[in-house]
Amino acid sequence: MKTIYFQVDIPRILATRLLSKLSESVYGSPISPVRYVELADQDLPGPGWVRVKNVLAGICGADLSLFYVQASPSISIAALPGMPRAFMGHELVGRVVEAGPAVTDFAPGDRVTLQRYLPCCSIKEIEPACARCREGNYTLCENFSEGAVPENLGAGFGDHFLAHRSQLVKVPDDIPDDKAVLIEPASVSLHSVLRRPPGVKEKVLVIGAGTIGLNVLQCAKAINPDCEVFLLEKVDFKRELGLRLGADHVLEGDPYEAVARATGARLYRGPLGNANLLGGMDLIYDCVGYSATIHDSVRWLRAGGDYVMIGNQLSPVRFDQTPVWNQELRMIGVNAHGFENYQGKGMSSFDMAIEMIQQGRINLDGFITHRFPLSEYREAFKVARQKVGHVIKVVFEMS
Repeated sequence: MKTIYFQVDIPRILATRLLSKLSESVYGSPISPVRYVELADQDLPGPGWVRVKNVLAGICGADLSLFYVQASPSISIAALPGMPRAFMGHELVGRVVEAGPAVTDFAPGDRVTLQRYLPCCSIKEIEPACARCREGNYTLCENFSEGAVPENLGAGFGDHFLAHRSQLVKVPDDIPDDKAVLIEPASVSLHSVLRRPPGVKEKVLVIGAGTIGLNVLQCAKAINPDCEVFLLEKVDFKRELGLRLGADHVLEGDPYEAVARATGARLYRGPLGNANLLGGMDLIYDCVGYSATIHDSVRWLRAGGDYVMIGNQLSPVRFDQTPVWNQELRMIGVNAHGFENYQGKGMSSFDMAIEMIQQGRINLDGFITHRFPLSEYREAFKVARQKVGHVIKVVFEMS
């Protein structure tokens, strides 16, 4: 099994972070904790497991954080016991090539995508499952650090991987591979919007027009066509695509002034470049999650407004928290996807996103802008990190 994984090796992590200040060539070098190797193939771990041959796999923000060793040992999840290796690549489409005797819902030849990639009760076959898993919110599993998961299962960045049957979702025949590989990020965007759906005539700001942001604005308009969506994005190509996909406006010029113009808010400027609005957006979806975007977002919201954190960093961020209490804001976190209750119907984020893709309510045409063989992973990560020009989604093609 050819595969890419991140080795949780503190000396390698520290050495890479230190040497990267001298040269970025250290990323993906023999010093780096990211390893591209060939591991011995292994049998299915149990009767409920399957083997999947990868077709396409996309690079996401979490993969970039691992490759460029941006995770900090001081973040909360670093305190949790974990696997010594994090196999990379969870945006994928592949075909089942082997199924265990207890697997009745998948058969060789089926196209699948990966839904559950973090340890949870179903993967570990823990009974009874925790409350969060029972409700379908597997990313919030309370047994995340309990029990054990078999080692060296692989993931999307490899020729094949092993998965518990509960981790997979079947891809309908009418969704081609180029769209199937984007079901997972589409599910993230949909879940994010349903965590705080936009209201009628609400002014909604989407920060960032990458894969997630472009889908967030589509989902916001699909859930409530009568909301007014503004987009904040620096790259012209992405701004234009955002408008084609349903954004009502793109913010131009100084963002504080632009938000004030769009919402009728009052802009005040203090010493040392300090700026603040009274009034502002009803709702902000932050698809970046940097210190600067959080800091600005909470100043751009009206009193009682809602900030939804979709983009995130694997290291601590800093922002001025006074608007949170001074304007009684609400901050809402998003952890990938889960179970949705929408218009009296309950279903997984994946099933709902698949339906919306089939109905054309989520348009994924043209999202894949760059393709690489797995052997050229260093160049692929470099392109994905640039986030300039005509770059949206970079994928690996498996032969």
